[in-house]
Amino acid sequence: MFFILSKLLFFLLNPFNWFLAILIIAIFFTKSATRKKRLYITAILIYFLFGNRFIFNKLVNAWQPEPVQLHLTYPAGIVLGGFTMFDKNNEGFFNSSSDRFIETAKLYHQGTIKKIIVSGGSGSLDQSRPKEASFVRDEFIKQGIPASDVFFENQSRNTFENAQNCKKLLDSLNIQGAVVLVTSAMHVRRASLIFKTTKRDIIPYPGNYEEINMKFSWDEYIIPDIETIIHWQKFLKEIVGLAVYKISGKG
Repeated sequence: MFFILSKLLFFLLNPFNWFLAILIIAIFFTKSATRKKRLYITAILIYFLFGNRFIFNKLVNAWQPEPVQLHLTYPAGIVLGGFTMFDKNNEGFFNSSSDRFIETAKLYHQGTIKKIIVSGGSGSLDQSRPKEASFVRDEFIKQGIPASDVFFENQSRNTFENAQNCKKLLDSLNIQGAVVLVTSAMHVRRASLIFKTTKRDIIPYPGNYEEINMKFSWDEYIIPDIETIIHWQKFLKEIVGLAVYKISGKG
């Protein structure tokens, strides 16, 4: 039930959906001219506020942690899923979040981590899609990483389950000491908090930065961008998810 509710919440946290819903209500379900006008104004405000790249950039940069430089060697690195997709033939592909895969492979080849643990199951409601971690493990092996150094758990559906299942796997492998947690920069705050409840020593390692401290051109200060509106969903998910976790203990 929690998994289903989280999917619904993720849908509701998209400002683009708010924009569309308000327009639909105004056009098809509102007869009052005054109410229509108010709804149109509200839709325009949402479009300009959430479509402003400058505002989004500044807020996300304040939320994301600074890049991390690791100078020690750790027994293992955990990489959280969410960076692949599968076509109708169940062929796997990397998506725009694949920097997590790249950063984890780099940490291994540099000797910073000795083993890799991939965590992630199927994100579909009916669990009909292939398990992500199984696909990612094979991709790591294709990058020249020995199969004996790549482990996975493919049952997790959210970050809370990632943490619990990874703890069990680490214990079963008798891996002691601090381990590196690789996830997207936007997800680091919530993931770190949840993983620390397992009583394991976690070293957060952010990758896949959604925004960087960039120089803007004049048009990006004033002209709204539809892609920026859509990206707000991830940001709001992390903020609300962190709040939900602190209340319920799950995220």
